[in-house]
Amino acid sequence: MNKTEGFISVEGGKVWYQIIGDQGNIPLIVLHGGPGYPHDYLEPLEDSATNRQVIFYDQLGCGNSDKTTDPVLWTVENFVKELCQVIETLKLEKYHILGHSWGSALAVAFALTKLKGLTSLVLSDPYISTPIWEKEMQRLLELLPDDMRNALLNNKKESDKYKQASKEFYHRFVWRMNSYPESCKKSFKKKNADLYNYMWGPEEFQATGTLANFDPSLQFSEIKVPVLLICGRYDEATPESCEYFRNRISNAKLEILENSAHFPFWNEREKYMKIVQSFLNDQV
Repeated sequence: MNKTEGFISVEGGKVWYQIIGDQGNIPLIVLHGGPGYPHDYLEPLEDSATNRQVIFYDQLGCGNSDKTTDPVLWTVENFVKELCQVIETLKLEKYHILGHSWGSALAVAFALTKLKGLTSLVLSDPYISTPIWEKEMQRLLELLPDDMRNALLNNKKESDKYKQASKEFYHRFVWRMNSYPESCKKSFKKKNADLYNYMWGPEEFQATGTLANFDPSLQFSEIKVPVLLICGRYDEATPESCEYFRNRISNAKLEILENSAHFPFWNEREKYMKIVQSFLNDQV
């Protein structure tokens, strides 16, 4: 399979990109999560490159892109501008966008700019609205045993009780795997924790960073392209939140993978990719 890569100049540095596959149907741009958790863990999305190009890039500050320490650059607006620059430099006239987790928030923020060429959106395991995310987090915490829930709410992150409870939470609602794939380990090594903490905060359950009041879902009515929402039954991006989003987007469908959490492209790779491929093929 053909692979090309390079760097694109954006405000504050250069971002790395990779194009996989040959030209065919409308290409797919993949937006990784985090913020600051680079593209490697999304390796299964390469499966879409059978009849279209799949474009990965690492957002500025993490992964193979230039590292940044200036928080002035760490804004939703700058990441949207960065995506626009990638599209312009690669001369993409039409494109699909798939955003995973935080990548879904970025995808929605980009869609609201109404830049020409966007054909459809796939919002995978989506973080979009901070108020809704925090509300669902509290509900998920109630599903844990009392001692674990109390440990997460009342203990410091450095404590053994907190670490044990956090491990259980991540197993149930994030990974749902007994071991991490190698590509996920690569993302761990190349992530930017400072970027994540600045924009979100140190706790998974509550935003204390610049995304604390972020909620573009209030503008969903402005999105006119077809949208696929996809999540796992045990996802921290809960089916309930995805159903809420689906009901507020005029042309949206929702798919739930019954044996998955926040990484269904690993938990149920074949089924996940079949759903995504079918949706993309319907849009060409």
